[in-house]
Amino acid sequence: MRKLDRRGKAILSVAAAAAVIVNAGAAWAYWKLGGAGTGVAVAGSAVELKLQGRSDDGEPLYPGGTAGLTVTVTNQNAFPVKITSISPGSGRVTADSEHRDAGCLDTGVIVSGDVLSVSWEVPKNTIGVFTVPHGLRMTNSSDSACQGATFTIPVTAKGLSSAA
Repeated sequence: MRKLDRRGKAILSVAAAAAVIVNAGAAWAYWKLGGAGTGVAVAGSAVELKLQGRSDDGEPLYPGGTAGLTVTVTNQNAFPVKITSISPGSGRVTADSEHRDAGCLDTGVIVSGDVLSVSWEVPKNTIGVFTVPHGLRMTNSSDSACQGATFTIPVTAKGLSSAA
């Protein structure tokens, strides 16, 4: 059996210390990722999800009617995320600029529930586009100028890391 010289012992010591630090960091990250929050903002170097809600172009809204809510989710994290619910966000629902300029200010468009249950997997560093059938409703209070408009809807999401 060959003995290690001083240089070999130093290299092994540094490698062992690095392994302990990496494993401790992985354990810390594992515990910090267990949970849910609006926008799936998790501890560490995680990035908050970007969400954009809009009305489904293929299913026009009309007073008293429903349509799909299309949500674009941008996940810039290095881990996959599972979205479990969508809720109305803060801010106003707005019509596209052409219809806004024509007088569509009171859209009458609302998210059809306080919480919409979903089960969407968004892989790491990916943009996912999902639709909630009948996720939007238009009330009778909408301006006439809103006919044929595409609407932007503020939404929030709850979810968690779906990393294995």
